Amino acid sequence: MGKESMYPWLEIQGMKEKMDQLMDDVRERFDLDQRVLEKGPLWQPITDAYETDQAFIIQLELPGLEREQIRLEIKNNELRVCGERRMVKDVSGSSYQIMERSYGPFARRFVLPKAVDAESIQASLSNGLLNITIPKKHSAGGMRKIEINADTELP
Repeated sequence: MGKESMYPWLEIQGMKEKMDQLMDDVRERFDLDQRVLEKGPLWQPITDAYETDQAFIIQLELPGLEREQIRLEIKNNELRVCGERRMVKDVSGSSYQIMERSYGPFARRFVLPKAVDAESIQASLSNGLLNITIPKKHSAGGMRKIEINADTELP
């Protein structure tokens, strides 16, 4: 015979307290302030990043979002992209058969290389794809090609 608790109501109360704590954690995650970046987002957009001779390019898939729902910030040489995708369809009176899309707050962080021009970063949103272009700095300390002139005499 299994070991039964003498106080089943205390066990139920303990489970209720745990569920309340879980629900409080979920509610806190829906605030889009610094806590989203500290505690972690509910989902992360699919991202591609690549480098060209002139810039670093980051592309994030954000279907269904408008520009106003996305926030880009630079802090301490880190690019932060965050926002929230809300469920807009009212399904009251029905039940989902499949639910694969992610909803709620999202965030991504990208550490920027030192050789970027953070003041010239540009972003555009088209067909659910956020494109971020981060231009490279061209400093005097970098390498440059020196042309050799034809037959010039030294002074």
